[in-house]
Amino acid sequence: MINTFIHCKKEFISGYDFVIKNISITPTKKLKLYDIDGKKVSFWNYSIMADEGVSIGDSVYKAPCAKFLYIYKKNGKGEYKEYQKLAPSGLFPYNWFCK
Repeated sequence: MINTFIHCKKEFISGYDFVIKNISITPTKKLKLYDIDGKKVSFWNYSIMADEGVSIGDSVYKAPCAKFLYIYKKNGKGEYKEYQKLAPSGLFPYNWFCK
């Protein structure tokens, strides 16, 4: 439980801004995302599932201490447009860590 608390806090106060280079799917159909450098980016407060249409080349963004995580897809002009807005679904409330 302490480990989960620490990871949740770190994730809420951190920012994310990367393009998905690779994706793996867990046995529970949750997506594991990899950035352009091949580094796995695991989320503790947000669940991205295999059936949600997220794919390689999509962009992930969350400002530091922001509540929502955004997924962007490229349109026909090559511009990123908001595709999905994810609310936190973790054990600990967002407002415990960010005001």
